[in-house]
Amino acid sequence: MQNVQIKNKVEILRYTLVFLAFAVSTSLYALTATEVMNKAASYAKAAKGIVGVFGVTTSGGSFTGSLKASGNKFVFATPVSTSWYNGKHMWSYNTSSKETTVVTPTANEISESNPLEYLRTYSANYSVTFSKNKVAGKYVVTLIPKSKKNQVRSVEITLNSKSFKPEKFVVIPRAGTAATVRIKSLDYSKSISASEFEYPKAKYPRVQIIDLR
Repeated sequence: MQNVQIKNKVEILRYTLVFLAFAVSTSLYALTATEVMNKAASYAKAAKGIVGVFGVTTSGGSFTGSLKASGNKFVFATPVSTSWYNGKHMWSYNTSSKETTVVTPTANEISESNPLEYLRTYSANYSVTFSKNKVAGKYVVTLIPKSKKNQVRSVEITLNSKSFKPEKFVVIPRAGTAATVRIKSLDYSKSISASEFEYPKAKYPRVQIIDLR
């Protein structure tokens, strides 16, 4: 009799765990992939100012960098280069060549310099689905370009299921090697002066400026 009671309790526990797992899974994916990205985009667009630290891994190695952004403006710094975008023109300083290039960037060039732009502008340039790669407690979506002229083949984004902040980007280009960007910290509540998105010419008085605008 005691064995039967124990067996029944085990069965009840097993079914309870299965039900809870199903409930969590159903709750997590109650939103569509588009709704998930819309939420992620709305939070990023509504941010007062964004400050983040990230790690980038490519076939050529790994490095850590920092990001400051407000609206469509940003400054993106790594050990090898720093880019400033004031919403119209982008300055990119190369620490190796000691040169600064100025361009009027394309949408692809902006996203390459600031992966958060994939959130802000995805609806115009990409379709979205849930990725085949699953991560417990996270939303993982895949962006596919609407235009074959886009230099990116796909972008996989891992999002926190509560804050909808991005935690990882995997960018696969049509040519070249993939890049993985892991977000180490991301604060959406910082105040950032507009002057920080302008090229600090006084800081680099001897640097050659190549104007390609």
